[in-house]
Amino acid sequence: MPSQQTAQQTYIVREALTATPQKLQLMLIEAAIKNIHRTKMHWENNAAEEAFTALTRVQDIITEILCSLDMEGSPDIAKSIASIYVFIFRKIAMAKGPNDIALLDDALKVLMAERESWREICEKFGSTTDGKRKSATFESKTQKPAASGSSALPATREIRPTAPHLVSGKQKTQETTVSKGFSRDA
Repeated sequence: MPSQQTAQQTYIVREALTATPQKLQLMLIEAAIKNIHRTKMHWENNAAEEAFTALTRVQDIITEILCSLDMEGSPDIAKSIASIYVFIFRKIAMAKGPNDIALLDDALKVLMAERESWREICEKFGSTTDGKRKSATFESKTQKPAASGSSALPATREIRPTAPHLVSGKQKTQETTVSKGFSRDA
């Protein structure tokens, strides 16, 4: 089994190294979803340590997404996107102590909507044959989490050629998060 695990980890790292920024975002979201499901399974089996580890990985992934946002290029868009991931992070943090599945489900619903949006983005706006990234406007299926006095997200958000994941050398950190989030024993 160790060689299969090593081969899988190598594949994931290679995939992350060659992925478009949109695909990296999708990979992170999928890893977060996978670890939420692991957490729920571990809670059902009374495996507290494993559940804690899986939930901590979700928090690490969400933190990476938040840290990689380009706040200088499009601050309004970045702030709107950040509010979604802050909502997810808070729900996960609140669920940790009492093992609250309802709070995890709240975070999971938002992540699943984000996953569908990013899947569509990857299908429509991968990379062009000349290696340049396409810029696109995409209608988000995710609504901003309701906060006191806040309004919903704008109907569109721009996917910029200068991807937030590649700002100031953060790609390596993200690749590490992706491989941790997807590893079989994680």
